[in-house]
Amino acid sequence: MKDSGDHKRAHEDSKSQLQAAEGIGDDRISALPDEILCHILSLLIPLYSVRTTVLSKRWNNLWTSCITNLDFDMYDFRSSRDNYRIFVTFVDRVLALRDSSLDIRRFRVDWVDYEDFSITDRWIRAAIKANVVELVVSLSVDCCGEPDLVRPFEMPRSVFTCKSLVALKVKSDYLTYSLPTTGCCFPNLKFLHFSSRHNSDSAFEENLFRSCPVLEELTIEGHHKKDVLNFNISAPELRTLTTIISEESDEEFDESDEDSGGEGSGEYRVEPCNFFIDAPKLENLCVAGEVMSTYILENSTSLVQAKVQLQEFHEACADRVAEFLDRISSVRYMVLSAPDFKPCLPHVFSNLIKLELVFYNQSCWKWLADVLNISPNLEYLVLDFAKIKSGGRDSLPDLESFGDDFASINMREGWDSFHPPEFFPRCLSSQLKTISIKGFKGTPNEIGVAVYLLIYGEVLNKVIVSCESCSSIRGAKEKILSFVKGSKTCQVSFI
Repeated sequence: MKDSGDHKRAHEDSKSQLQAAEGIGDDRISALPDEILCHILSLLIPLYSVRTTVLSKRWNNLWTSCITNLDFDMYDFRSSRDNYRIFVTFVDRVLALRDSSLDIRRFRVDWVDYEDFSITDRWIRAAIKANVVELVVSLSVDCCGEPDLVRPFEMPRSVFTCKSLVALKVKSDYLTYSLPTTGCCFPNLKFLHFSSRHNSDSAFEENLFRSCPVLEELTIEGHHKKDVLNFNISAPELRTLTTIISEESDEEFDESDEDSGGEGSGEYRVEPCNFFIDAPKLENLCVAGEVMSTYILENSTSLVQAKVQLQEFHEACADRVAEFLDRISSVRYMVLSAPDFKPCLPHVFSNLIKLELVFYNQSCWKWLADVLNISPNLEYLVLDFAKIKSGGRDSLPDLESFGDDFASINMREGWDSFHPPEFFPRCLSSQLKTISIKGFKGTPNEIGVAVYLLIYGEVLNKVIVSCESCSSIRGAKEKILSFVKGSKTCQVSFI
């Protein structure tokens, strides 16, 4: 008989064979070729790439010869007691140790400076020297509650003449710019995201967007209170333009500065920004934010898609909204999102084939039929009810007491927000084929709209209703489906 020692050795041999068969204990990742390991490291932010040096000698400093995406975020160092010093040291070391023969594909820095802008300056210059392709700078300043005492940082001029730079995103309250007086600016820049504050250099803004010969996509964020910001955009290759204009908080301004229309009137008084746009290849235009600006578009015949997403609507800006909608009335695809649009609608959206309407409140029902009426060629309609809060007079209905004809439902109390129009939009009888309803809660107005479209949509093929809670709208679903549809081929689905 074998003694216990033989049994122990046999067990260990069997265990070793099993581990060998399953690869347990082997460092298979470290055995991969350098090309694959470098590709893996290139997908990590530098903080994690550097940490791989502790795995084994195989990984020691491997990151220095392969990372081309440098993403530095001070938030990643928040657990350190002296996170500012550690963050600065880390970025400096990575830039010093990386293989200088490699170009930087993406350089992003997001941090809080303490008025020592020379640090930010040297990082940006290092990225430009390494032929950076995408540059993202987000700079905040710890100014101890005295922002006016902070001396702004001037962006290095080498940024404007960098031939490798394709994408640039800058966000800071304390950056200034000085365009070169000679030569071409941003010779290869195609994507630009620019943030502007109320105290920014208006002369620079008027000239920057005339200096990008190959720019294809431009995003402008404007934050202001009473200053008029002028943006002069002349970009022969521009295809997508997004503007986001919002107000500064009231606390930053003296009450004595308010241009009130009378004592305690609280009238809307924010001056608009002015956009002068000459972009013959512009296809997509998005206007968003809290303030409706003035837009002068030249050579806009190429415009295909427009989004108007206003968080607020003031009567004082109705004329600007109406003028803007009239200028873009030839688009084929549109998104309208605002508390109200009724007084601003143009004569006709002659080419519109797809429309998305985002409803904010009960007053939006009043202009639904008007929008449909001026869209004779509409084929696809999206109605988004998600932002509307149910309650009050538009609470969930007593469906059991509803009649089987649409007129009897509409006459009931609580249906006063949506009234079927006396006219029937032409698109319902000849063009509209698909309807998508989002954020459906089964309220009376929502049911009324759905029934109205189903009854008079004579060429509908498909209606998709996305419910916030399918169990709570079971009765509404049954009532909607009980009506005779105008199109015999229409399929209605609730999801």
